[in-house]
Amino acid sequence: MKPRGRATHLPPDRYRWTILAYTLLIQAVSIGSIYYCFALFAVPWLDEFGRSRAEVMLAVTFMQIGTGLLSPLIGQAMDRFRMRNMVLLGIAMYVIGYTLLSQVTSFWQVYIVYALCFPLALGLTGNLAAQVLVTRWFTRDRGMALGISAMGTNLGGVVFPLLAAGAIGDGLWREAALTFAVVSLVLLLPATLIVLARRSPGESAGAVPQDATAVGAILRTRSFLVCAFGFLCLNLAFNAVQANLAALAGDLGFGDWAGGLIALTATTMVAGKLLFGILGDRLPHQVLYWIAGSTMMVGLVLLSGQPSGSAFVAGVAAVGLAGGGLLPIMALIIGARFALASFGRVMGLMMLTLAFGAAGPVVAGHLHDLTGSYHVAMLLFASLLVPAMVVMIWLPAPAPVLDAGAVGASDTVREGA
Repeated sequence: MKPRGRATHLPPDRYRWTILAYTLLIQAVSIGSIYYCFALFAVPWLDEFGRSRAEVMLAVTFMQIGTGLLSPLIGQAMDRFRMRNMVLLGIAMYVIGYTLLSQVTSFWQVYIVYALCFPLALGLTGNLAAQVLVTRWFTRDRGMALGISAMGTNLGGVVFPLLAAGAIGDGLWREAALTFAVVSLVLLLPATLIVLARRSPGESAGAVPQDATAVGAILRTRSFLVCAFGFLCLNLAFNAVQANLAALAGDLGFGDWAGGLIALTATTMVAGKLLFGILGDRLPHQVLYWIAGSTMMVGLVLLSGQPSGSAFVAGVAAVGLAGGGLLPIMALIIGARFALASFGRVMGLMMLTLAFGAAGPVVAGHLHDLTGSYHVAMLLFASLLVPAMVVMIWLPAPAPVLDAGAVGASDTVREGA
């Protein structure tokens, strides 16, 4: 049967770049509106529902927990079912979530939307979906493609808050929520139906692919265990700095710089995604991780103690650069060591592991309460990266065949020896 849809008439190389542009779009819309705009919605909710800041922040906590718990299930579903149907389900949950949000009358209803609807929407239209699509369509220039694709989150984080800030600030948050639902239908629905009309390489027609690796087997592979430890340590450090950046700047006398420092983090993250993506096509994957880990360590050391203004800015830039490289490097390592038929479930399990990185800000804040500064916290997270970089020595070599039939060959050979 011939694939249907206008996009399928494009030459193969051009179609790959169409897929890449599509992943930028879906991440920009879903993550840009749901994640980055939460802070805007939180302000009017404080007054309208009479809730404390901690109670309002629980909504985004529920969303992050839900996203982490659902990621392994979503990853398995993406390996089994057609990606177009998966993304369409995510769009439906996005539309339902924002439509319900526009109609809430009590704050517990906000919790329901952020705990149930938005985790599904993010999982099916966010980072995981984009990485699966890019990895399936790109073998040549995969690293660069993953880096470019990951920039969609930052693109959405700039565009959607700017577009919605005025309306939400004027108290029209319900109208803004409903507008987001309409925008999703107008932008994502037709794009998904057209661009994903053709099945991606290695995509199953409905049954579990014969070359898919079982979850239990994935969890026992050296590739997964090494990556889980390495990227958890990197994520703990990045989250600790990102969440506490304004408070850290205030403690050190740079409170007036907080807005600019947050913008600097976002900018250097974009640069990190592109840089490590491009380097990923040229350097061994262990070397990529060692560069990212070393950059993060340098940033953490610069932020410890009583740094000068220039050292503090350099430290923030280094942390952002390394944090931006996290997703592209992780996707490159997984994509080179597991079958395409297993990529979704492996990345889903890895996303669940990364969810524990949410402990970073809590640990950093607790250590600040105990010691009166973030100095110990910065050095603690820097020290955790030392064993993480050492463990990366045992990362198995990439599988020799990178297609739907390559079932984690390096793990099979090396760990079975």
